[in-house]
Amino acid sequence: MSVLLVWLALLPVAASAQKGEEPASAQNEVVLAARSVVRVALIANDPKQGEYLLGHGSGVAVAPGLIVTNAHVVAPLRESPNISVSIVPSSGDRRYPGQLLSSDSRADLALIRMEAGVIEPLPIFTGTPPDTGRVAAIGYPGSVDLAENLSATERVQPIAPVRTFGQLSGGRSRRDVDTLLHTAAMARGNSGGPLVDECGRVIGINSFGALAQQNDAEFGFAISAREIIPFLRNADVRPEITTESCVPSPERARREAAEREREDRLTRDREREAFYEQRELSLALAVALLVTGAMLFTGGIIAMFFRRRWRPGTLVGGLSIGLGIALMAGAVYAFLNRPSLAELYAEPEAEAAAAEAEPAETEDAAEQPPGD
Repeated sequence: MSVLLVWLALLPVAASAQKGEEPASAQNEVVLAARSVVRVALIANDPKQGEYLLGHGSGVAVAPGLIVTNAHVVAPLRESPNISVSIVPSSGDRRYPGQLLSSDSRADLALIRMEAGVIEPLPIFTGTPPDTGRVAAIGYPGSVDLAENLSATERVQPIAPVRTFGQLSGGRSRRDVDTLLHTAAMARGNSGGPLVDECGRVIGINSFGALAQQNDAEFGFAISAREIIPFLRNADVRPEITTESCVPSPERARREAAEREREDRLTRDREREAFYEQRELSLALAVALLVTGAMLFTGGIIAMFFRRRWRPGTLVGGLSIGLGIALMAGAVYAFLNRPSLAELYAEPEAEAAAAEAEPAETEDAAEQPPGD
């Protein structure tokens, strides 16, 4: 069967485009990135019928107040002065008027300026994505609007975009424009939405899909950053760009946990060294006191023995014996109160027991029914 490339705006509705969700731990940054994705709605103003929704695509904020989408999404704006564009954010309570600033039909890119409203822009990754890297397509597929039975009025009200996951497929590209081939499911309405990596950075703008006769699109094409950046620079727009490799949240969490464990181990090693130094110091002090006290005690006995021949012998002997006994008593005290090895091993055991108890307490709290 021959494979045809068709504009995503003409793709049939695909319920399967909503499949392929990743585990929650892998979605964190993609979920945050979805806040920067908007619906690009074309509003027709007919003197007889009034305003009505002509069609829609998706878009993404790449700089303050600036939205990138597909050129074919906004092409009707050039056909009639009675058609306007509105930017519908993912949250809030209203849509905002937009103005078409630039359009490139070859690269299928267009730039829209929001007349009001603030949407956090996404950075653009300008490095080389891995050939089989995990990606997500974010946008407003019409299949979901139909499945949720949204009216035309509801479609131009803020609502969260849809995220579908897939992977890049070998780095293949079209000859006339630099594109990324991927497997993230899309449907009509995804046009102009971003293709993001696992770190939520824009690596392409979804444009069209590959159709196998009557079947739904199995592959999608996104206009790559190598086309996006020159297009924006020609419009005098300087988006945030990055070339750093993506470290997904789970991997970053694993690395941070390993780093914390390494730091904890170093801390425990330093504490252990300090413990042994204090223990050795206490033992050395006890020995010094014991030896000194024994010498004074012995000297005092000798002085008392010769007290008849040496007048100060009684005084010196008594003082020496008393001081010697005090020093030896201090040696016993220092020895008995030296840091115990039991204390050294008791703390890790207590920490391990506390760590085991925390999940159990959390589970008990989750199982406990809410109070009246």
